[in-house]
Amino acid sequence: MRWAAIRAGLIALAIVVGLLDGLPIPAAHERPVMKRRLSPGMVDAVDEIDRVRKQLLEPFRPIGEALRLHQRWKLFAGASRKRWRMRIEARTGPTAEWQLVYRVLDDEHDFMAGGLEYRRVRGAWNPHSTLGPRGGYRPFATWVGQRVLDAYPAYTDVRIHHERILIGPRGGFRGTGEMLHPVIVNRPLRRPP
Repeated sequence: MRWAAIRAGLIALAIVVGLLDGLPIPAAHERPVMKRRLSPGMVDAVDEIDRVRKQLLEPFRPIGEALRLHQRWKLFAGASRKRWRMRIEARTGPTAEWQLVYRVLDDEHDFMAGGLEYRRVRGAWNPHSTLGPRGGYRPFATWVGQRVLDAYPAYTDVRIHHERILIGPRGGFRGTGEMLHPVIVNRPLRRPP
């Protein structure tokens, strides 16, 4: 019975130490950004919380360094403020203007939105932040372009591309007008009988 209580205490201590070590407080190199974005009172509160956190973790630091046990990682470390918004446009002929058929999170232009915005499908078309389109992007674009042509017989061409957008510091986004990764799908010409 006594060992069970000791073991439960050690487990609870490990959880508390892990939570303290993983507290999402900006690292030293992130402090200048934090100071520009937060009020002075919030900056002081964050600094005080970090000071207390470090003080509480000090007795465990030799164990953490010896075993390389650290919990200082970010949940969304790969997130960048530079993102893309996929657009699908179609036209009725080579001289006609492109008409918007689909744009991510646009209720007015929502062709196949439910399927295209599903997280597993989004992985096929959402580009890497620095490497460009994924390997499955071109086959995906060809497939979705053909779906547009099947649904709208008047269209002869479909263009799938991405507009670079910038995520705001407090959320939201704005378009840049820069279009990347275009793929054009054409309706096959029908031969006369």
